[in-house]
Amino acid sequence: MNSEMLEFFGEPISVYTEEEALEDGVLMQNPSKEFTECNLITSNLWGALEGLSKATALTKPIDLLNIVMQKAREIYRRGAFKGDHDSNFFTLPAIGDMESVWFVRNGNNLLTAMLPSDY
Repeated sequence: MNSEMLEFFGEPISVYTEEEALEDGVLMQNPSKEFTECNLITSNLWGALEGLSKATALTKPIDLLNIVMQKAREIYRRGAFKGDHDSNFFTLPAIGDMESVWFVRNGNNLLTAMLPSDY
């Protein structure tokens, strides 16, 4: 937490670390190599991709994740952010049965991919 946030909000009541979230299964390492700026994804995002892959029967979850990461990499590298989005927070719009995916800067100065409900 930076000093401005600490000054505004005060000391945190509790802290849930990345390590704890990984151990608990809330977060997982990003298995895709398509967008190295994103090192973590939520287990809910992975679960959504697993559900979609079962519905399509010909696609594995990693294939769908690779598509998501390719699109995110394209937006990130081109700086094609919409509205108040920037390299610290941007979204991929929902497509078909897939919800939008949010990319949020994390404590490692990389990005975490998540569903809006994970935030």
